[in-house]
Amino acid sequence: MNFLHRIFRREDAAKTDARRVYAKLMAQSRTPDFYGAGRFEDSYDGRIDVLTLHIAAVLSNLNRFGENGERLGQALFDEMKDDFEIALREEALSDASVKKRIQPMISLFYDRVKKYAEALNQDDKIQALDVVFAETLNAAGNAPAFGEDAPHFQNRMAAYLLAYDDILAPLSLGQIALTEFHFPQIMN
Repeated sequence: MNFLHRIFRREDAAKTDARRVYAKLMAQSRTPDFYGAGRFEDSYDGRIDVLTLHIAAVLSNLNRFGENGERLGQALFDEMKDDFEIALREEALSDASVKKRIQPMISLFYDRVKKYAEALNQDDKIQALDVVFAETLNAAGNAPAFGEDAPHFQNRMAAYLLAYDDILAPLSLGQIALTEFHFPQIMN
């Protein structure tokens, strides 16, 4: 029966597209230029922060496409959540421990995505993104590591996210789903 199911099942297009988009966002979020002295901490939390800002820009742009954009956005979220769960299970955590640890991660993700999306919809996007990055970096415990470089790093990340959002803005749903987008240069 399992064999027949694999042959005859139809893969949901939104799931297939979400896997493709998530893989591209994950690869970009692992770019070493985001991490190090005066940048995001190269840790699980730091990598989630970078992934979240990329997903936030995509989700913000998917809102333009109504129900189809919503379906892809939900599938992208589900793909991310499944990836988080797999990572936690690889740490040999029990089902109960995974559920306990995944909930705060998802809450943090929603909070950050909401803040990034709201900032991207403000008149003064750079100012709004600077505020969000200052808040999220402090919440993540990164601010002391940045020291005097924190405002400069926040400005660079705000400019990066705004440039990425500008790249996504003119694209169709199909172009986003097929990952026909590039990433801006990470400003040094």
